[in-house]
Amino acid sequence: MNQSIQKLLNELENFGQTNVGYFNIPASTGKFLYNLVLISKAKNILEVGTSNGYSTIWLAEAAKHNKGKITTIEISESKAKMAKENFQRAKLAKIIKIIHGDALIEIPKLREKYDFIFIDAIKSNYIKYIRLAEKNLEKGCIIVADNAIMFKDKMQNYLNYLQNNKNYSSVLVPIGTGVEFSIKVK
Repeated sequence: MNQSIQKLLNELENFGQTNVGYFNIPASTGKFLYNLVLISKAKNILEVGTSNGYSTIWLAEAAKHNKGKITTIEISESKAKMAKENFQRAKLAKIIKIIHGDALIEIPKLREKYDFIFIDAIKSNYIKYIRLAEKNLEKGCIIVADNAIMFKDKMQNYLNYLQNNKNYSSVLVPIGTGVEFSIKVK
């Protein structure tokens, strides 16, 4: 990862830690996502919950190596605007499509197929997000859901669904605030 991207990520990480309402993933989770995108060679990524674009930049920087692209959905207009500016600063805006809207309304409108999805939005809606997105997930799609330890109680229906569904292989990874790492096997 080049120095200018790393400098921007450090800046956004600090911003998230000092500004209420910007809940960025920890850097270790960002690196985990980056590595997963690289190793999976993901080319079409969906992100639910953009915030200021911190996690999106981790994903996009890896997707760039795969000649891939990202669609990210953010409900907050001010966060979407800030994220768009950060994507331009990172010189990644060409491969990131940001949708300002409620993911519960926007996901059903999507027509593309995805080989990677990252979910980090309203925890109690994770089950709704994944069920709405299922029709768009390729076999072998990697699904990463953040906060699976920290907010396990709010995500329990999501965790139960993926861990007990023959269409998925799923495991909890104790990195950052915990991520549920799943693969669509059928």
